[in-house]
Amino acid sequence: MMFFKRSSKQKYEDFSAIGTDMHSHLVPGVDDGAKDVDDSIQIMKGLLNLGFSKLYTTPHTLQDIHPNTHESLKTAYAMLDGQLPEGISLNLSSEYFMDEQFKNQVNDGTVMPLPGNRLLVEFSQISRPHDIEEVFFELGIKGYQIVLAHPERYLFFHRDFKYYSRLKEMGIDLQVNALSLTDHYGKHVRSIAEKLIEKDMIDFIGTDIHHVRHLEGLKRVPQSKYFARLIESGLLRNNELA
Repeated sequence: MMFFKRSSKQKYEDFSAIGTDMHSHLVPGVDDGAKDVDDSIQIMKGLLNLGFSKLYTTPHTLQDIHPNTHESLKTAYAMLDGQLPEGISLNLSSEYFMDEQFKNQVNDGTVMPLPGNRLLVEFSQISRPHDIEEVFFELGIKGYQIVLAHPERYLFFHRDFKYYSRLKEMGIDLQVNALSLTDHYGKHVRSIAEKLIEKDMIDFIGTDIHHVRHLEGLKRVPQSKYFARLIESGLLRNNELA
């Protein structure tokens, strides 16, 4: 593993230096995230204690498993009205799987971007989509800024690391999962995440939190020198969503 030249003397206790989480699964009962309103509130309280104050919740839109629409997500999201913990603001978007449903929602104008017309997208972690560049190009033509969720977790990119540079050349923003700075997803995913940070390729960090069990792992993240590297690089763009 490579080591970056700059080392931080700053110690971080939590995520307050970031403040905005732009990837989470807090809408009750719509995917594999929060199960009900009480679960959502408990997770949000945990994120508040970790130093987050602004949350963008991004439930899955995945036609074969979680075939959500903007109507179904907004209906479930409305269950949280008036129940947010004090000190937390919550906004709704989605994590879109690049399938036919996603393409149809783009064409219908029913996607829910993050600020800056950003779309948080994902695809299979095992097999690379054959039309990835064509889809990204078409989305760019339509005026969307693509944010690729957790690039460190796509196994086919591990075998072709230079393709991350190709993604950056195409203007794609990369969002690392905070838990990837621990061994939560495995040591190899962690090594890829760290290498992406070393090469200044990361634009956003998100918790991708699904349940309260993730909170304990997230507590360890600020201890990572790569977390400090991200903050002090000046490249993180989470504050652009605030």
